[in-house]
Amino acid sequence: MKRSFIVMALIVLSAGTALAAPGDPRIVQGTQEWPATVTTESFVVIRADEGQTYYADLATAQRRTAGPLTAGSRVSLLGIEGSRPYELTAMVIGTGDTASLGLGPSFTPTPPAPPAPIAVAPPAPAVPAEPMWRVDGTVQSVAGTSITLRTPDGRTSTVDVSQLSDSTVNALRPGERVSLFGVPRQDRRLIANGYIQSELAPPAASPRTTQ
Repeated sequence: MKRSFIVMALIVLSAGTALAAPGDPRIVQGTQEWPATVTTESFVVIRADEGQTYYADLATAQRRTAGPLTAGSRVSLLGIEGSRPYELTAMVIGTGDTASLGLGPSFTPTPPAPPAPIAVAPPAPAVPAEPMWRVDGTVQSVAGTSITLRTPDGRTSTVDVSQLSDSTVNALRPGERVSLFGVPRQDRRLIANGYIQSELAPPAASPRTTQ
């Protein structure tokens, strides 16, 4: 079933990504920006070759990588566009260019060899992963390592951006629309370690003056 969908995705993509809409397949090739190394994170931030930044959910993705996914490495993915153009649900992700995805017409998945039976000690109980938070909003002010956002529901939220690079923090300007990702502190304040800048909303038209 999944292979049939991938074939259909390639047919749709041949028409060009400019016509993509929510629910349409997308292929993205670029550089991983966050996290430093994918461990328990369920998503990555990728800057595509054309400069656009994407947020990709990896929860159900096939990973065709020789090692861990790390920041600065070249990656490619096939995914489904979400409700926003920069949000993708990844189906396949690989390191390098799109050839790593194995989506060519002659591609045939090789089933893994059955593992040899070995005695394994019962695993230790897993430590619950820290919940990941996301805050969308418009920058109201930047003060040192704190940024204040106005969220779509009209509330204000102060976020700790001490984990972001100085160049990223210095680039933030009041009026910009951003999405910040990270884990909460004990006081339930977000510590951001990931960031996406959304497209700016068009300025409101100035009122016309009747002569």
